[in-house]
Amino acid sequence: MKMKRTTVARIFWVGAGVCVIASVLYFMGMIPLPVCSALLVVTFPVTVLSLFFIWMAGESGGDIPFIGY
Repeated sequence: MKMKRTTVARIFWVGAGVCVIASVLYFMGMIPLPVCSALLVVTFPVTVLSLFFIWMAGESGGDIPFIGY
């Protein structure tokens, strides 16, 4: 699947926002720990992978980024 850098950047910012909001809500006592943990377990890997994809993606058009082994 080919993705543009801007699309992956949007995925990164949404994931980072969800992680930060979930953490803030937990520390304010508005959501319990299991809910915060579930949100972080789902969104953190997506956020990290999209950050790698932004870093490795080319500037032009769609690109298939290679993270490496």
